[in-house]
Amino acid sequence: MFSRSLQIAARPSRSYVCLFCVSRTFERSFTASSTRHDAVTDSKSDLDQKPHFPLGAVPLKLQKAQSEVPSTADPSVHESAGPQHISTTKKKRKSKKGRNGPEEPTSKATITPRKVKSKLIRKTFPSKSFAPPPPVAESTSNSEPEKHDEFRHVHAGDLEAASGILEPSEEQIEALNVESEAVPSLAYGLDRVLFNPGVYHLRDPRSRVYNFDPYLSSIMPVSEFDFEALGDYITSSRDVVLRNMARDHGKKYIGSSSSMTGVLSHFHFLLSAWRPLQMQALSQGFPDRLRSFTRLTRAPAAVFLRYKDGVYAIDADKEYDTANILMNLGKSMEKLLTMPMDEFERYRRTNANRTPLGEAAPETYHYSTCGDFLMRAQLDAHDSRLPGTGMFDLKTRAVVSIRMDIENFPKGLGYEIKSRFGDFESFEREWFDMARSAFLKYSLQVRVGRMDGIFVAFHNIQRIFGFQYLPLEDMDMVLHGQSDTVLGDTEFVHSVRLWNQVLNRAIAQFPEQSLRFHFECREGVTPFMYIFAEPVTEDEIDAIQNSNKEKIEKIQDRLLYPERYQEDAEAANVEPSPSEEAAAYPAESSEPDKPTESDSENARSKPVLGMTLRICNVVDGEIVTRPNNLKKDQRWLVDYSLTTLPENRARALLEACKRRREKQYLPTDPEGSHYSRKLWQISDRGRKWRNAQDELDEKYGIVTLNGN
Repeated sequence: MFSRSLQIAARPSRSYVCLFCVSRTFERSFTASSTRHDAVTDSKSDLDQKPHFPLGAVPLKLQKAQSEVPSTADPSVHESAGPQHISTTKKKRKSKKGRNGPEEPTSKATITPRKVKSKLIRKTFPSKSFAPPPPVAESTSNSEPEKHDEFRHVHAGDLEAASGILEPSEEQIEALNVESEAVPSLAYGLDRVLFNPGVYHLRDPRSRVYNFDPYLSSIMPVSEFDFEALGDYITSSRDVVLRNMARDHGKKYIGSSSSMTGVLSHFHFLLSAWRPLQMQALSQGFPDRLRSFTRLTRAPAAVFLRYKDGVYAIDADKEYDTANILMNLGKSMEKLLTMPMDEFERYRRTNANRTPLGEAAPETYHYSTCGDFLMRAQLDAHDSRLPGTGMFDLKTRAVVSIRMDIENFPKGLGYEIKSRFGDFESFEREWFDMARSAFLKYSLQVRVGRMDGIFVAFHNIQRIFGFQYLPLEDMDMVLHGQSDTVLGDTEFVHSVRLWNQVLNRAIAQFPEQSLRFHFECREGVTPFMYIFAEPVTEDEIDAIQNSNKEKIEKIQDRLLYPERYQEDAEAANVEPSPSEEAAAYPAESSEPDKPTESDSENARSKPVLGMTLRICNVVDGEIVTRPNNLKKDQRWLVDYSLTTLPENRARALLEACKRRREKQYLPTDPEGSHYSRKLWQISDRGRKWRNAQDELDEKYGIVTLNGN
């Protein structure tokens, strides 16, 4: 019985546990959690690998069950579980020489407690609070071996912890009704895509009939679009209206959908325990079996919390930002999809009747609150027939040959989408890559903006191939394993509230200061999150945000005004290479500058707040790894523990986190990639195929759906 009970206690997934053994397990777990390995590496520490009861605490129901165990009549035996060694006198026993032989001398020895009558209890989890773990008495034995020094650097008293339970009904996303400009609708009859599942071909590949206006097939080059007519993007810290609204509504933190989604992604990883992507929508013949997020999606997220006038604004960290043609193309194509042809042509630089500078329609936003947060989301398009607010987001998705080597994009311009299914040159390939790299970001932006879904246009920079509308239910099916949005909605609220607790802890440590945060959810037996906060000045923030500004401006100038560089090349009788036309620079020029010795000393002298966040999911009173098939009438609680790390350990872990983040953003050499060479070969074949299609158009003409 005793050995079986020990085996059961070592496996908490079993339904019943021996009370005596599990109480000893709790004390051992609590004692072990008082020491931490001080060695810091880029890999997971021993602390993160040890299984433990959630939050290292004993439930109240379990304590009550312990108190019901009947006490023994023998006072010499300690009945409470624990690592205590009890000294007592052994009973006299007779000599082996005979019944009346001399008695052996008595001696004191350390014995283990006798077995307590086992009382099996069912594992339970409290709905509100936890009781502290039982006290641990010091051993009186002098023969206990001394522990290794590396386990004695950090003790339980050195760590500050805060814990709590998030109730799903305590906070919800609340909308702020603010008067704003009208949101545009789709043009060219593209609204048909909103109400038909699946992909809409711009041109039917079998009959070669255009489903929409052929004007959409050719994209205006970025060098011909007048981007100066558009207004500049306003970050959260520069949005005066957003800051004033926060003060009026008593909110401490403000942020935009683009600046918040990186951090919220890591809260999704934590709450879902790295749930694999559900790819049932793929055909059986699709060969790629990856079900994980891309490495850039999993990379640590960094943001700035900029303080001003009692409000903290969340800005995305732009330390590794670069410019590329897709950033410009996204702005121009949003106008293309929501404007008639005549109005859109006014943005062409060569048009004599072009739109005056800065006179484009102002941006429209949705504002929402949750806890201490006030969130802003830009609105792209609207259709009153859609559920809810009728708002949806516009996304322009470049084909795989462009995305995989954006610096050398001219080599991938010939890539075409020819079919619905297949490994390459198909909408299925683009959907698969989008699910791994963008669905999580898109779904979070939709929830911040209280939208219905996203409208996607697939293109290769020169041509548009088709469209697809993805409602939030479709993205949730991939991310959360269910089309009912209740799981994703509840997780979003839990994520914002956990982030709220983290920021409250940080500003209490560094009041009325701007901070730089790093968030990273780490995989393991039990996933957890590293969180680091550093005080920074406005000058330091500007230095980081503008570290690549000169390079970005130079790339933008090459993209938007290529004629200047062609004239210089002709004057020097040098033909520009494709990489120069694409504004590509040597790989080493895009690498971040290495920190100097003075920078390292300055970083070591600055205070750092390091925290670990651990959670336990509880659905209807049962502990689960992650919620699955959550229903509206079910109750999902999140029990969390936020522990502060010693500063030396926090600083070392922060440096390791920064190295991991830098590694993900370092440029790779596409010339040595077999995958890139394969895409270039497909693009070369696509150029020949496109030339053949153009010859057919000249011979037979163009046919549209309405017969024009």
